[in-house]
Amino acid sequence: MPPRSNSYDIAPEATSSAPPEGVDPGIGGQGFLRRVLTRKGLDLYLRNALASVATFLLDLAFIWVLVEKAGAGRLLAVALGFLLANALHYVLARVWIFRGSARGMASGYVLFVGNALVGLGLILGAFTLLSDVLGVPYLAARIAASLVAGTAVFLFNATVNFRKL
Repeated sequence: MPPRSNSYDIAPEATSSAPPEGVDPGIGGQGFLRRVLTRKGLDLYLRNALASVATFLLDLAFIWVLVEKAGAGRLLAVALGFLLANALHYVLARVWIFRGSARGMASGYVLFVGNALVGLGLILGAFTLLSDVLGVPYLAARIAASLVAGTAVFLFNATVNFRKL
């Protein structure tokens, strides 16, 4: 069996800012699903998942230190942890997950941060509902809130920001 190829990372067409030829560039519909539900889409999603887990563990540790050791409020700790983890995640996105993107560094970062802030809003809303309304412990609430938000953030970055799907 030949070794697995990641040729899509270095092929000239992979650095194009346009979606693959003959594919509907829209986010909704079958064109979107055809781009996402591919081996390339799975590879990008798995890379993103690994980077997300690593930065999320940093996020949780930072939240725990702020709440348990520094006496910070839980909501503030969640917001600061999220922003710290996302700064590191952007670096990983540029050099490993979506390497070779034609998107400029500055414009990519602006879109990444904007997308992260939308994700933060989703996380804070779900976190508040789960922890304050439903009584879920704060770290478990943070984990649950991040599952849906993380997938939404990945899809935006893969299709709109870095244009790899």
